[in-house]
Amino acid sequence: VTPGDVLQLRAPTNKFLCPLAANEYGIEFQSFVIQDYTTKQTIFEVSRDRPLAMDTNRKIDHNDPDSMRKIHYELSEDFLRLPIVSTTLVFSVGHRPLSNFRMIERHYFRDELVKSFDFSFGFCIPGSTNTWDACYDLPPMDSALIDDMINHPYETSSDSFYFVGDQLIMHNKAYYKYLREDATAQCKSYEHKYGASEKFLAAKAAALPVDPNAKAQAKEVKSSHGEQTPDNIDVSKSADAKAPGAKSIATDAKLREADVWSKESDYL
Repeated sequence: VTPGDVLQLRAPTNKFLCPLAANEYGIEFQSFVIQDYTTKQTIFEVSRDRPLAMDTNRKIDHNDPDSMRKIHYELSEDFLRLPIVSTTLVFSVGHRPLSNFRMIERHYFRDELVKSFDFSFGFCIPGSTNTWDACYDLPPMDSALIDDMINHPYETSSDSFYFVGDQLIMHNKAYYKYLREDATAQCKSYEHKYGASEKFLAAKAAALPVDPNAKAQAKEVKSSHGEQTPDNIDVSKSADAKAPGAKSIATDAKLREADVWSKESDYL
């Protein structure tokens, strides 16, 4: 199985394309983090110190020898709407040098390809622990497709293929469940779990509606003193000034409305 072979796949594989023993380089994954690229807000994290929570509604076959190569993610619905996400993968290497390490990911909803990613790491020295940072430029999806993915947990899946040169050494599968955010909650589910970054808080502040009474009071103070001081800044303007990133997110969203992706033929 070569990189060219997996890049031609149009649906999830029915089986793993290499045995566990193919990982002759002793690669072990230590941790994996997903963030919103713009705000640096963590939306998912898993590591040996922070294992995945078990979904009690999902049956697990403990007799399946390939169970360690299958992972089930629970992600916020916000993940589906982000234009760019960044990931950080920490992995260790055994006693052999690793050259031309490459990962190809094929993502599907049901049996249709929705996106594909291809990353190269390069060289790893023997016995080293390495950090692999990657950015995913996600195709925009229409609301109907997003709702479909949310309403059908674990029917969104991916195949991840890891190569050294043209040799397939690992093949992992992932299944995704997307959780709806509570619009009445004071914070996002991932914000509660992982904390909030400064840029994320600034973006939230910029998105809040301006209190007209506060704005009127600010103007009244300004007119009485004749100049702006820290106590009489126009809050409707200061919110944008604190979060330029949030402003760019809104602009990007408007630009993407004219090019919403909904099916494979629009992406490839």
